[in-house]
Amino acid sequence: MNYTLFQNSEDLEILRKVGHSISIAEAMNECLWIGDKNNITIYINPVFEKLSGYSLEEAIGKPGNFCFDKASKNIIAKHNKIKARGGAVQYRATMVTKKGKRVPLLISSAPTSAGGTIGIFINLSKIKKLEEKKRISEQIIKNSNEAIVVLDKCRKIKMWSNGAKRVFGYKENEVLDRTLDFIIPPEETKENRGLVRQVEQKRFIKNLEVKRISKYGEIIYVTVSITKVTDEANDFIGYLVIYSDITLRKKLNSKLQKKFEAMQDAYKELGTQKRQMDYFYEIMKMSSSEESLENLEKLIVSAICMLTKCDAAVLRYYQKKNNSLKIAQGIGIDNKWWNKGKINFEGSLAEEAFMNKRPLIIDDIKNSQRHQGVNLVKTHRFQTVILLPLFIGTHFIGSLSIYSTKPEKFRFIETDFLEKFGQQISIALFAKQKTPSIDNCQFQ
Repeated sequence: MNYTLFQNSEDLEILRKVGHSISIAEAMNECLWIGDKNNITIYINPVFEKLSGYSLEEAIGKPGNFCFDKASKNIIAKHNKIKARGGAVQYRATMVTKKGKRVPLLISSAPTSAGGTIGIFINLSKIKKLEEKKRISEQIIKNSNEAIVVLDKCRKIKMWSNGAKRVFGYKENEVLDRTLDFIIPPEETKENRGLVRQVEQKRFIKNLEVKRISKYGEIIYVTVSITKVTDEANDFIGYLVIYSDITLRKKLNSKLQKKFEAMQDAYKELGTQKRQMDYFYEIMKMSSSEESLENLEKLIVSAICMLTKCDAAVLRYYQKKNNSLKIAQGIGIDNKWWNKGKINFEGSLAEEAFMNKRPLIIDDIKNSQRHQGVNLVKTHRFQTVILLPLFIGTHFIGSLSIYSTKPEKFRFIETDFLEKFGQQISIALFAKQKTPSIDNCQFQ
């Protein structure tokens, strides 16, 4: 401190004796004012200078109330009388800065042992703003439609919004200083412990769907968001919990979901039937066109793969002269399958299907003793085969085998559809053999 500004020895003595107070005020970053026995300013610290806009040189020699409004000057005069009797005082007043700005202050003032006065002025602007924000926040929380709960560090309820009352049925005075266990169903207790661990690790969880129980024993479906709350110093002070009631929405969604699933099933069925009809039409159209037999065969195996979601399809023709079946077209099989060439009709699965005049389904085909290509089946990992006999009346044309690596793929295939498909392609192939462009039909 530059003591050359002070010519009065009494003033210098006062300043020397309160030097430790000046250091404390500087450390606290608060305004400090020092006056003589007549409350005339002999010192203001840099914080006071910055806040008021007056320099130390301008302040020295002025009355202690030189930068306060009229009402505050009356308050200061009243408390100076108390202080003159040797007592410390604390009161609120309003500073008027050099630029005319009004600043609310909390003043703590006391006489010194050297006969002067020392005062610490605390700026209440920030505190008032914080108090105002707190009041606004409390009003928002209290009147929110959401169920908002504030917990302390021990997870005890310190605030319970009107929304929480509406959702759970409890008034605030019924729940204060309790934990939230009373709204957690017994079957949710273990899961709730997991939520607590998540919050401790991540500091928050957001929109997690849980069940809670109301005052009246009703199960309520809610989404919960939990946040750990810290103060300005980043010290943990509690939790903010927000519940959104989704009970009605969940019920409506359940009804809508059921309706949607029913509609979806209906559309799926219509779509399936349309695809079937489209393929039937294309097959019959090609059977009477100038398209080659080979293209018709490719269309047939492609169609059955698309309609059944099978992994492979093999079309074979019956050759009467050597009582065998010869591969004509295939999809999803390798060259070894093609190289196998003919298989005997007698005692075959195709013969059984033809004799019964209906599709034949064999599960666990790799262990079948009657399948004449077990090694090929194992190589391709096929597990199930459906064999369609192709015939018109007593005239046997051949067979269409469809394979799957997963038996469940065939669980919902209707036998009626397979029989109709077999009939359609039998007619198409029979018609195609009568077309002049076909010279040597394999199934004569």
